[in-house]
Amino acid sequence: MNKICTVLFVFLSFFSFSQQDVKFSHEAGFHENPFYLKVDSSFGTILFSFQNNLNRRSRIFSDSLLIDKNTTLSFGLYVGDSIVKLGSKSYFIGFETKFDVVSLTISHKALYDSVSGIYMHGPHAYYDTNLHVMLNSNYSKKSEREIYVEIFDSSGNRIVNQDAGIRIFGGMTIYYPEKSLRLIARKKYGESRFKANIFNQGKKKYKQFILRHSGNDYRRTRFKDVLSTTLAAQSGLDVQAFVPSHLFVNSEYWGVYNIREKLNEYYIDNNYDCGTEGVDLLQAFKKVEEGTVDKYEELLNFIDNNKMKVDENYNHLSTLMDTRNFTNYWIYQMYFGNTDARGNIRFWRSDSLDGKFRWIIYDTDLGWGNYKSTLLDDFTSPIKTKWYNPTWSTYLLRNLLKNKTFERDFINQSAYLLSSLLNTENVQNKISEFEEMYKQEMVYHFENRKKFQSYQGNLKKWQKEVNQLKFFALKRDNALLSQIQKKFHFSDPYNLNISVENSENGKVLLNNNELINSTFSGTFFSELDLPISIVPNVGYSFSGCNKSIIENKNGENISIHIVFIQNQKSDKKVVINEIDYKNDCIEIFNQENESINLKAWKIVDKNNNAYTVENGILKPKSFAVFHLKQVEKMDSVLYYNIDFGISSTNECIALYDGKGNFVDSIAYKLTEIENSYSRNIPFENVEQTTIVWENNSDVTIGFHNGTYTELTTSIQKRKTKYSIILYSGITILILLISFFIYRKKKSTLKS
Repeated sequence: MNKICTVLFVFLSFFSFSQQDVKFSHEAGFHENPFYLKVDSSFGTILFSFQNNLNRRSRIFSDSLLIDKNTTLSFGLYVGDSIVKLGSKSYFIGFETKFDVVSLTISHKALYDSVSGIYMHGPHAYYDTNLHVMLNSNYSKKSEREIYVEIFDSSGNRIVNQDAGIRIFGGMTIYYPEKSLRLIARKKYGESRFKANIFNQGKKKYKQFILRHSGNDYRRTRFKDVLSTTLAAQSGLDVQAFVPSHLFVNSEYWGVYNIREKLNEYYIDNNYDCGTEGVDLLQAFKKVEEGTVDKYEELLNFIDNNKMKVDENYNHLSTLMDTRNFTNYWIYQMYFGNTDARGNIRFWRSDSLDGKFRWIIYDTDLGWGNYKSTLLDDFTSPIKTKWYNPTWSTYLLRNLLKNKTFERDFINQSAYLLSSLLNTENVQNKISEFEEMYKQEMVYHFENRKKFQSYQGNLKKWQKEVNQLKFFALKRDNALLSQIQKKFHFSDPYNLNISVENSENGKVLLNNNELINSTFSGTFFSELDLPISIVPNVGYSFSGCNKSIIENKNGENISIHIVFIQNQKSDKKVVINEIDYKNDCIEIFNQENESINLKAWKIVDKNNNAYTVENGILKPKSFAVFHLKQVEKMDSVLYYNIDFGISSTNECIALYDGKGNFVDSIAYKLTEIENSYSRNIPFENVEQTTIVWENNSDVTIGFHNGTYTELTTSIQKRKTKYSIILYSGITILILLISFFIYRKKKSTLKS
């Protein structure tokens, strides 16, 4: 009977208890001075531990505890004969940092037990004389242990505090004394996601993240890979986001680690919002991490069976892979001289997107060594010449370079990047940013950690490694450009200088790269034509360059000065009246009382897609419709078939007359997708009703919009009503006047 009562008591207690019933005198986080921590609860007995191993024999928190150093405590509530976990709280005393702080609480046994500890060799490990590592060790297995994790952001806010799983993370780096760690949210631990904005990107649904000690760079700068990926991200490549942090494990300081995104299907979903279904994620040579290898084999088979030098074949291949992404990927790998690109090739596709394969830059720690690195020759070699370029790893690049279109783009893109994002000045500036970001934190790293520190070096050695990165950046751009010149047998390059006046009124794209600044100076090869595109903002045109290709057969230096000029306003009263983004239609309306010749009129979207009218007379108060999809046509409307679609969320459409003068435009950003975006009326105002654009479910392409029709109908009804009243009033007035005249005449006759 007593046992039944005890069980019933515990059962009811679990439902009536709230963590708010336990009062802590101090919140977890950062404190300037030591303090006595007090914990009060009228609901059971408070237990605590310095590890994540609370049990019935754990210490009782009786009164208070002096917190005079960085301390993490795990708390529990002993109720009946059971323990309710309260989680861990980390207190940092006099610790100032601009980094995030990660604090892990785990049982000592989970890490260091000689049989089961995930940081240990384990009983079945053996030494491999070729690799010089302990194979079959505990840390090489997918062993997972329970842990409590807290993350404090750079402002000191505790953004994560929950139970999770932990594993050892990495490839060959797992054999180093210091290891990277992988944190995993699972429902069995309590939460299936880390619901926090960990990487300051606004995303809050991370399944996993990595605590990376910088891989092969862990005894050097601790930031080499995040430097590489930060540079690569400037070209739109997929990279792992990072946040630098200090790591504490069971109150012990472990040093500077970088919080990184985990590359898996959740990474793809987080960054592209495409879901995890239908994602293929592969690594190295057809190694499937998610999905299947089918689409990748389809791509390889197509190359096997078709000559890539034929443009038609290359164009089809471009529907299977993002060739610009692939180009940028290899340019950055070659710039870094990353020999580890051999196996650390990750690529993905999604059925929910365009189905094209894209490549991810990651794990570049073996780069940044010899600035004379010959990765360009190594990874375009038809035979294996070194350990890192087996033919399977060079297959795609070698075959795509057989096509002249790809080769031209690859070389021009290399020259562009080496002149801009990868030039000495930009890369050295980026290194200096990381140097400033990490230096003071590395002082704390070297001075305060005991674990692993015996072989980690000091700040002087760290600074030497940072300076080595700067030296690499000083030499690498010119070295790689010279290798390109030699490999493709080009003459000396020429200098291209571009200056842009009023750059805020448009953009200039060189080899399909938007120039970031109003001035650009680059080095290119005269043997190749260089694409240039100038895109003025709506209502602007430009002067200074009227070509889409820069040709320079004589190899002389070229200077181009581009000026963006505001267009003259057209005197034609024509308005864009409705955007049917469901069916890709644009409607314009002639407000004038006379016909307008639409010859040479142009309609342009935000991506500079344009349609020019060949001929057509737009009658007074009539409509013209530009459409991509087939529409039901009316005799009173002009129709023009365009070859571009219209965004349903973010668009800008502009209309120009035959002289190039600006007529009208509409821009919108919609969060709710209806069917069309339309004016309520096609005039300045009607009866004091001003123009308002509305997101509508109704589509009225080719005739007046619903609101306009309702308004004009209402006006007409009011006019009809007023007319009836007026006519009635006049009739009555006439009758009255007639009556008075009659009475007056009658009165006169009587007298």
